Amino acid sequence: MSLEVLLSNLYLTYNIIPLIFFSLLTRYLISINNQNWIRTFSGSATLILLPIVTYSITSVISGNIALSLGMIGALSIVRFRNPVRSSFELVIFFLMISLGICAAAGIKWLFILGFTSNAILFGIFVTNFLSKKHLNRDIFLKSFSEGNSLSTLEVTSSVEIDDLLKNEFLSAYMTSSGKHIYRLASDQNFYLINLSKDIKSFEGVEEVKFLSS
Repeated sequence: MSLEVLLSNLYLTYNIIPLIFFSLLTRYLISINNQNWIRTFSGSATLILLPIVTYSITSVISGNIALSLGMIGALSIVRFRNPVRSSFELVIFFLMISLGICAAAGIKWLFILGFTSNAILFGIFVTNFLSKKHLNRDIFLKSFSEGNSLSTLEVTSSVEIDDLLKNEFLSAYMTSSGKHIYRLASDQNFYLINLSKDIKSFEGVEEVKFLSS
């Protein structure tokens, strides 16, 4: 009996495959946009499980008004204690829930929402990449929490260093009393470490400080 039920509803499990695909694709596109919270275990697991759980619940309660009311009552007492750090994080969680609902409503809506949302994320990445390449600056400012996840390299020199002024990771530059202070910020620790070693041999460099995230 259980095998017959499973076989008769096997088509429902097919929707889980594109859900996992869009979850992984979304995670990748968010990570390349320097949103480091998604690289944690909790962020990645939530992104994958949330649409599947939503899809399962939506499929179960569809067409059963009594069960729907009971589920609403049960969910109304749930409280999420973990604070959401940004509005973007909240939007991503809402997107994952919407993907699960779309999968239960119709597979075409899942693909429409999945491809549209990920195309927007990819478009943001490309726009910012082109801006850094041709204009040598980021379009989007980093928030305080995102800035804390970056490693920093601070260089103090008695002469101006053109290579540091043109560096794509330059976040601040100050000059006072003949001292030039350059501060670079990046999540590429290996690059900053190698750069700090090379800078020590530059003429006029007095101090190099590297702070890892």
